[in-house]
Amino acid sequence: MLSGGGMPEYLFGRTDGVIGVLRKLIQEGCRHAIQTGAETITAELLDTITISPADLPGLDPDAGEVPDIPRAARAARKRRKPRNTVFDDRGTPAGGTAG
Repeated sequence: MLSGGGMPEYLFGRTDGVIGVLRKLIQEGCRHAIQTGAETITAELLDTITISPADLPGLDPDAGEVPDIPRAARAARKRRKPRNTVFDDRGTPAGGTAG
């Protein structure tokens, strides 16, 4: 569930690669999946979970140990329009001549 499809990219985007935040997100996702009976962890399920610095005990904010925690990746990410490739120069065909 966590290593297939687009889940690795989702998890990295959601946690910025901070292991403590990743651990807490997965822990809360597991708890939520069990309580709701979903029994699978999906990006949609994880989008419903909010992690705050209070959820990461034992970190010293004065020492810079408290990471910036991104919001749900899907809500924060803007969709880009696909690139228009109609006018891209693809070069000359193999074996052909220009002109």
